[in-house]
Amino acid sequence: MRGVGFASSLLRCVACVALLSVGCDENSLGGRDARVPPGTDGGTPLTDGARPADDMRTPVGDAGTDLGPPVEGPAANRFGIGFVGPGNETQLELTANLTGPGGHVKLIFPDVVPGMSGPREDWVAAVRGAYERDLIPVVRFGPPWGDRRVRNQSDAGSDGLRYAELAQSYVNIIAGLPLRDGWPFYVEVHNEPNLCYEWMCDRGRFPDDRIPYERVAEEYASLLRDVTAAVHARFDRAQVKVANGGLAPGGTRWCECIGAAEGGAYEAGITSREFLSAMDAAVPGVFDSLDAFASHSYPAEGEGWGFFVPYEQSLTGLRYYQTELTTIGRPDLGVLMTETGWRRDTASDSEVATWTRQAYENVWLTDDGLIAIMPFILLDVGGWDHFAWVDGSGTPRPVYDEIRALRCSMIGGRC
Repeated sequence: MRGVGFASSLLRCVACVALLSVGCDENSLGGRDARVPPGTDGGTPLTDGARPADDMRTPVGDAGTDLGPPVEGPAANRFGIGFVGPGNETQLELTANLTGPGGHVKLIFPDVVPGMSGPREDWVAAVRGAYERDLIPVVRFGPPWGDRRVRNQSDAGSDGLRYAELAQSYVNIIAGLPLRDGWPFYVEVHNEPNLCYEWMCDRGRFPDDRIPYERVAEEYASLLRDVTAAVHARFDRAQVKVANGGLAPGGTRWCECIGAAEGGAYEAGITSREFLSAMDAAVPGVFDSLDAFASHSYPAEGEGWGFFVPYEQSLTGLRYYQTELTTIGRPDLGVLMTETGWRRDTASDSEVATWTRQAYENVWLTDDGLIAIMPFILLDVGGWDHFAWVDGSGTPRPVYDEIRALRCSMIGGRC
């Protein structure tokens, strides 16, 4: 058990389409048997095979942006929130007002593919805007929203088991971002690969057109291994830190390999524990080099089932990250809660606000192993609005005001 005390996450993934692609709907999240919870050109392609020097370790991104003289690093602050993309100035302002200085913001950079020489302009603006508001970026790198066949981005001839070219794109993107002296930058490698729609396969590759979770775990562990090694080889680990992609607490035993417009079959019935164990068995030591562990510990009455129940019934789910850390054999690894929270279509606004505050006061702020809590999500005008802390017009909902008041009672700034 960790020490207590505190000094003072989709994911649009084509929203409903993504969920339908595995033959379920987003309401299946709460079902005891479903066990499956939520989670441009992509930059300039390399033209001549040029790569940054492999032995060059860069502590700060080179995006030609002066963030001013170096300042003292951020104070300890676990408050945060997640976006469904890179966000914009308005969303960053809302986040800074919510979390205060040193708070965390989860951004999503989709469209990361092999062959990229640097970041998109909106990614540069998002990171710059976060640091200018004294926020710490936690960035989920992922494939295009409309193409979740990450295994097809593996190195030629590797059949999903080597990702050096994709890992180099991660490095080139980070090198072009305006990082801030003395402040961390977190890389989250993809998202919920233990769900079918996040790790899809083509027909004809596997027997009966079914990819078992053990194979998906091996492929994702290979991606995580290669990205972690490439990022650590180039950047100072004191600044650029790597975390796994948060897993869905409940996952699938196998997924049907399907065409682009098809909905595939699957079999549920396992949790992220089995997937993590399979990752470690296939790529031994894959978790040893991580700088943080990303978790999607949603409130639930069981491990992988019974989601979004009232706070008093939800502690098993809220503390599920501790089970995940035990599974990978790293109980002292710091945790980034990159998704969590209640939904407004199964409870009232006031209940969501009250339960969320209880989770902060009794669970999240009492565990020194938690680096940051970034509930899903700040704002969405699409299919995930029932999770959003701010409505489509930018007006805060009760949960936003409740947690901002809690933060201001502990951490000053923008209050």
